[in-house]
Amino acid sequence: MHKKAIVWVLTVLLLLVHTGCAQKETTSTPVETTAAISAEPSPSPILENSVPHLIGFIIAGDGAIGTYMAMYGFLHTAEILGYPAKLYRATGIENAKKAVSEAVADGCKGLLVFDPSGINDEAVRLAVQSGLHVVVPYHTCSVEGIDANIVADTSEYVEEVARGLSVRMIERSLKSGRILVYGSNTAAIYEEFVQDIAAYYPQFGVAAFDRTAQSEQGAIDELAQFLLYNRDIKGMYVADSDLASIAVSARSKARSLLKANGAPSPTPVPSLAPGTTAAPTPNPSLLSDIIITVFASGLSDENYALFNGSDIYGLCIEPYYETAAQATMTLDKLINGDTVPSVSRVNRPIAYADTIDKYLAIQKQVKELFGLS
Repeated sequence: MHKKAIVWVLTVLLLLVHTGCAQKETTSTPVETTAAISAEPSPSPILENSVPHLIGFIIAGDGAIGTYMAMYGFLHTAEILGYPAKLYRATGIENAKKAVSEAVADGCKGLLVFDPSGINDEAVRLAVQSGLHVVVPYHTCSVEGIDANIVADTSEYVEEVARGLSVRMIERSLKSGRILVYGSNTAAIYEEFVQDIAAYYPQFGVAAFDRTAQSEQGAIDELAQFLLYNRDIKGMYVADSDLASIAVSARSKARSLLKANGAPSPTPVPSLAPGTTAAPTPNPSLLSDIIITVFASGLSDENYALFNGSDIYGLCIEPYYETAAQATMTLDKLINGDTVPSVSRVNRPIAYADTIDKYLAIQKQVKELFGLS
């Protein structure tokens, strides 16, 4: 799907479906990749010729912003398509199974089921056995019989992040230096970064650092010490959405320590993840200051405040809204008898200063709809 506004996409889809001119997708290619759907800054009107079938979404009531974004993606898209829609807030597998039974009793024609880490597999299986059209958004689902799985990109986005950081480092006239991957468990992302940087920007290196301290201040202190002794790090990707403030605070503390106490002695050898080859000796000019471009993950209020304050250069968006919207459009195709790919992937975009407004618009609408502060 092209990166068009969601209303335009849905309008075209509806015209195709209701005039009988929609082209059925072939089943020879079961995996399809779509771009993240752009947001419109204001709600869209309900289209005419609404479809009478009820559709539902089973999702936990955990209060997370990602959960609300997914629910809004479902409700907003269902409204545009003209479907009556119902949320089934169910936490725990037994409640999720009860929600399936309730959806069947309500006369639902199709269901979205949120299934993080397979916790709702039994509910998904029950929905399939009940004869409903079943689409699982965001998380990978291995339950047999589901009609479609709309999965958020879990690895390809790393290349875009790596390239974004590298381009920014080049804009800063850096010809060498390293990018740090920071988080609670960085192993998989680190390997992706190593491959992507080696392929596109071999002049840069990659390092990884996992949080070990339990307290927030302890996490800031340990990362600050690492940055102080690895001053050739000039870019950082914070993989966990709740660790961005720790990374920014650690960067600030490391720079203050360097300014107050000078460089540690002796000059340290750059730290590397276990099993990697030895790093080249960094250019001495890289060690004279601590200036690090930070990319973070997730559009939380805290992360946006850091972004708005220029503490973060880019935000990798978690596409909860987009996957739910795509899943709802997929339900529409299924209800209308179209064939859909068994698996589709939605990209995770990076928001910069000139593109973040459209993502903030969705978040604002979510907060207004659900009464969030």
